[in-house]
Amino acid sequence: MANINGDWFHSRSSSNRDELLAVRSLVLESQKIEYVGFRWSGGRLDNPKMYNFADVANIQPSTMQTKIRAMIRYGFVQDGNACPLVWTRMGSLWNDLYSVGNFSAANKIQRLTLCVSLAIYAFNNSSPQFSYNPSEGEMPLQFLLNNLDSNNFISQAELQALVDGNTTRIGNNTSYWKRDLINSGLFIDQNGGLILTTHFANLVEDIKRFNPNPLLNVDDWNKIRHNPLTDNSPFRESFRQIFEAIAEEQNLEEQITDGILTEPLIEVISEQEEISIPDLDILSNATRFANSTRRIRNNTWSIRIKRKYEYKCAVPNCDTDGKLFVESSHIKPDNLTEEGTPHRSHILNGICLCRHCHIAFDKGYFSLTDDHRVVTSPKFNEIVDQHLKTSIISSTNIVIKNRLDGRMPLIEFIQYHRNDIFKN
Repeated sequence: MANINGDWFHSRSSSNRDELLAVRSLVLESQKIEYVGFRWSGGRLDNPKMYNFADVANIQPSTMQTKIRAMIRYGFVQDGNACPLVWTRMGSLWNDLYSVGNFSAANKIQRLTLCVSLAIYAFNNSSPQFSYNPSEGEMPLQFLLNNLDSNNFISQAELQALVDGNTTRIGNNTSYWKRDLINSGLFIDQNGGLILTTHFANLVEDIKRFNPNPLLNVDDWNKIRHNPLTDNSPFRESFRQIFEAIAEEQNLEEQITDGILTEPLIEVISEQEEISIPDLDILSNATRFANSTRRIRNNTWSIRIKRKYEYKCAVPNCDTDGKLFVESSHIKPDNLTEEGTPHRSHILNGICLCRHCHIAFDKGYFSLTDDHRVVTSPKFNEIVDQHLKTSIISSTNIVIKNRLDGRMPLIEFIQYHRNDIFKN
C-alpha cells in the first residue's frame, strides 16, 4: 500500500472553476443527437468529429479529454466513455444553481463536491494508484486534517514533505494538492502554507473521525460521492445542514412563489427525503429544530407536495396548473401542536391547490370525505357566484386528482379538517 507520508498520487488535473465551465459547455453539446453514442475518449487521428466536439469549448481534443476525466474524478460528471455526458447529482445541482444565476450557492456546491471527493479518495497499490473506496487504502485528507498543528496550520515545507516526500515526484504534486484543498474551501494560503478555514466545520469533523464501512464497495462509495445525502453516506447530516444553511442565507421564503434561485437546492433535499422517508416525515418536530430550520423543511415539504400533483390543483374541475399558480396546503394546519401522527411535514398531510381553492379550503368552504371526495359547505351559498364557486361545487362527490405516486392524504388528517375546520 502506498505510504501516506510522502507519496500522494495526483492525476495533475485542475479543479478550477474555468475547467468546470468548459466541461459544462461539453455536457450541453453532448446531448445533441449527432453526438449520442460518440466516444469522446477515443482516438483523435483522422477524427474530425472529435475536433468539432472539442471546439465547443475552444480547446484541442487532448485537452478536452483531460478536462472531462478531471471532472469525473472530482465528482461532477458520471464515469463513462461515450456521449451524452451526464452530471452526477452534485454536478447537476451545481449546474442548476449556476444556470439560474445563483452563483454564490453554485460556488458553495462546487466546493462541497470537491470536499466529498477528497474525503473518500484513498491511496493503494492498484494500477490506477488510487481508489474511491476509502476502506481500500489510506485517506490523505483525513490524515492531513488530523495532523495539523495546534493552530490548524501546515507549512509549505511540511506539506511538500507530506505530499511528495522523497519520491521522484518531489515538488510536482504539492501544487496540485494545494490547489484542490484551497478550491474545496477547507483551506486558505497563509505564508505559503495552508491554514484550515471555518467553512463546513461539521463536515470537517465528520471527515476527521469517520471509519469507512467495509461492507460498502466502490460503487456504493461513488454513489455517496455523487450524492452525499444518500442513506449510506457518513456525511449525510452535515451536508443536509449545509444545504439548509445556504437556502436560509438566501431568504428562501421570499422566493417561495417560484423558487427561482434555491429550488434546485431544496429539491435535492426533498428528493432524498422522498427516498429515505416515503411514508412518515417527522423532521419538522418543533422540539427538535429551530424556527429557521423548520422554515427550510416546510418549504421542502411544499415543493414535494406540488411535484406529487404535477403542479395541478387537486380540485377535480379546477383547471389551474403551473408552478406560479398553485400552492401546497396543509390539511391539518401546521401551527397545531403535534398530537397523534406528527403532521407538520408529513407527506400525506398536504394537497396541491390553486390560490383561490387554497383559501376556500383553509376557510372550511369545502373538505374531503374519508374516500377523498370533495364535500362542499352550505356556507358557499353566501358567496357570490364566480368561477371559483363553480369549479368547487361542480366537483362535489368527485375524488380529488391523483398524485404521481398514487397515494392519498391520510384519513386522520382529513377527519381533523372535516371536524374542526369545515363549515357545516
